[in-house]
Amino acid sequence: MGSQSDNEIRANVLKIAKAMYNKGMANALEGNVSFRDNNRVYITPSGICKEYLTNDMIAVVDMTGKQIEGKHKPSSELKLHLKCYALRDDVKAVIHAHSPYSTAYAIANKPIETKAYPEMIVAFDKIPLVKYGTPSTDEIHEGVSDVIFDYDVFLLANHGIVSVSPDLLDAFLRLEAVESIAKVLAITEQIGGEQPLPPEKIPVLYEIRKQQVAERKARFNKDQ
Repeated sequence: MGSQSDNEIRANVLKIAKAMYNKGMANALEGNVSFRDNNRVYITPSGICKEYLTNDMIAVVDMTGKQIEGKHKPSSELKLHLKCYALRDDVKAVIHAHSPYSTAYAIANKPIETKAYPEMIVAFDKIPLVKYGTPSTDEIHEGVSDVIFDYDVFLLANHGIVSVSPDLLDAFLRLEAVESIAKVLAITEQIGGEQPLPPEKIPVLYEIRKQQVAERKARFNKDQ
């Protein structure tokens, strides 16, 4: 990843925010994207549709939440983002989305998990559910510490989905992948339900997952 300039960070946050909106992962009033550069957190502003954002609209705060740059108020979910950064030093990017199928699982209070979809098991194991907390308050992140050390993507009960990563694009792509998986699983339920994999095959998938997780961590550590 290397060191990025202020303009590069703003441009990347803007690019991901627009992609999230254009792919239907957040409507005009939902979703937020942030990136941490040491003690500076760049985050999308509150109340502005992602499609119409410009670089100068990105708010910059410190790790206490104090705004240090920008005319627009930071996202109402700033506390959620700051908590994720405070809990894990390796996290440099946080994205909160309301992707329809993933959010449907969150509203149903069901984690996204399966014993029938090999790619889901290898890539994520499962997408756990964090207990409900009132949006924009300290409650929103009360359960995050229960899952964030083991999972990079998780659901917020009755709310939406969050992805964290050392890399902004990676965080977005993982959200996109989860949404596709959630859609497949929802359709599967409509046509009769999933057929689990043979039990003896599942440990093999977890071994593959273990190797891929190690390789992913090594790649990001190398880029630091």
